[in-house]
Amino acid sequence: WNDKWSWLSVYGLLPTGVQPSSSNTLCGEITSSMTLYASSTYYLTCQTFVNAPAVLTIEAGTTIRAYSSDASGKATALVIEQGAKIFAEGSKSAPITFTNALHSQALPKRQTWGGLIILGKAPIANGGTNSVEGL
Repeated sequence: WNDKWSWLSVYGLLPTGVQPSSSNTLCGEITSSMTLYASSTYYLTCQTFVNAPAVLTIEAGTTIRAYSSDASGKATALVIEQGAKIFAEGSKSAPITFTNALHSQALPKRQTWGGLIILGKAPIANGGTNSVEGL
């Protein structure tokens, strides 16, 4: 419906045949625990932060398709902040797949989304905390 109407379409970042809805779109802040189910495909459309004390559970067999970037040009990413948790255990027969949302004809292509970032409490070389590039 938004072909040639949205920023994603104009810049060729809108995958064909995709109909994200509010129930399968990840964007912004996750402040309470939630589960991603294998029966749905999820779309990461902007930088998404899981805030403490929320828990993100991802069922085996779930697919998360990420857009290349959002309207501000920031790479999409799923960020698990300190104090938040992620439980994701796939298997050989039901892997959890993080991939881009580009049409298969545009693949393979590098740097198509920001990734999964887990912010822990491990010590770093200069002590204290540090920033993550792109966030």
